[in-house]
Amino acid sequence: MSLDLYDVWYFVMGFLMANGVPHFVFGRAGKIFRSPFGQRSPPKTNVAWGAANFALATVIGLALAYLGLYDSYSIVLLLLGFWLMVLNFGLSIKRFLND
Repeated sequence: MSLDLYDVWYFVMGFLMANGVPHFVFGRAGKIFRSPFGQRSPPKTNVAWGAANFALATVIGLALAYLGLYDSYSIVLLLLGFWLMVLNFGLSIKRFLND
């Protein structure tokens, strides 16, 4: 099992997908939430940021699939990136909501 450079992109895809969820959900719910730059932002900004995260993850995934750059543990790296970001968000949610 060797880690190829393209495998890092699967980790990044998982990170982007998980990062997009809270921004998109809070934005669609009409709640003010932190923007990607650490300041409180209106819902439209967060919806746009969440959608941008989803779109970028999709583009990366399509490019990797088109180029045939995947192996048996690519999904593990994608899920690792996703769950690490979810864990990060879960552990710091009170800090975001109390500001």
